[in-house]
Amino acid sequence: MDAVWIMHRDEGNSRILGIGNMDRCITHTEAGDRGAGEADGRWGPGSKLGIIGGLGDMGRLFARFFAARGYQVSVSDPAGIERNEALVRESDLVLFAVPLHHTTAIIRALVPITRPGQLLMDLTSLKRQPVEEMLRSPAAVVGLHPMFGGQVGSFAGQTLIACPVRIEDRDWAVLKRLFEASGLRIKQCTIEEHDRMMSIVQVLFHVNTMLVGRVLRELGVDIDQTLEYTSPSYLLEMDLLGRIFAQNSELYAAITQLNPHTGEILEAMREAVTSYQDWYRARDLQAFIADFQQSSSHLGPFCRRAYRESSEILEYVVRRKHELRLNGAQPEADDAEKVPQSGIEP
Repeated sequence: MDAVWIMHRDEGNSRILGIGNMDRCITHTEAGDRGAGEADGRWGPGSKLGIIGGLGDMGRLFARFFAARGYQVSVSDPAGIERNEALVRESDLVLFAVPLHHTTAIIRALVPITRPGQLLMDLTSLKRQPVEEMLRSPAAVVGLHPMFGGQVGSFAGQTLIACPVRIEDRDWAVLKRLFEASGLRIKQCTIEEHDRMMSIVQVLFHVNTMLVGRVLRELGVDIDQTLEYTSPSYLLEMDLLGRIFAQNSELYAAITQLNPHTGEILEAMREAVTSYQDWYRARDLQAFIADFQQSSSHLGPFCRRAYRESSEILEYVVRRKHELRLNGAQPEADDAEKVPQSGIEP
């Protein structure tokens, strides 16, 4: 038996009123902005929304978002098979908010009980596999990828990637307006474009981070000792490194292993490292310089913009660390409860 949260409207915001015991389901009741009869298109406010995997950070976040806008939201644990089936049958919209490496199997198991007139959506970091499974249903299909974590305080300024692969323009416009009104920036693309871009935005940078972590481990580097010698940029790099390794290992394994373009990225990285190794052995300083300049030219005006923006961030980091030292504050030794472990990338 798991907790049930009842949420209501309070000055425009949803808040938890009470917790009780029920089956693996959380139900949110919400007066909302508009009634069911006022929705200007299918799947607008007033519709029944079921979120599978809603006990995680991302599921809870989207449950609050939709409930606050008048949807009747029910949430189930992805492990509760019977409850999941009941939720799919009773919902107008079904949102899959489960870890990437489980998403395809869960969708596949539930597709046979979907029906025409429903809308299926997912929140995973890859789109081809889950979207292809959802397309086996008779329902409308939209793939979503929040480029933020489930612990954000607001959608304002955040990016939501959307792949409306099978939905009427009029119906998609209802949801898109809802998201944009909350401050979300919607980037619309095909599932192929999405996964290709994620091989750069996620795979390339995550693999690079994991390689740095591995090298530091194999060399037996004492991280605290390196921080005694740190520059502001190294400190920021290490903060970002630690941020990744503080999170869910299964998520990052799935992101790197399941993307269809990962092999291409790894081969390009291998060739680049081999070239650097060859230049080092030959003491070919000019090759390093030429390679650096070619990359700088490729990045173009972004380099100067990034330099200015990162300088502001570094100045803040240095100032903040200095203030903490002056106040005698110590870094928190264990912040595990604040680290998202939901399996959906922050």
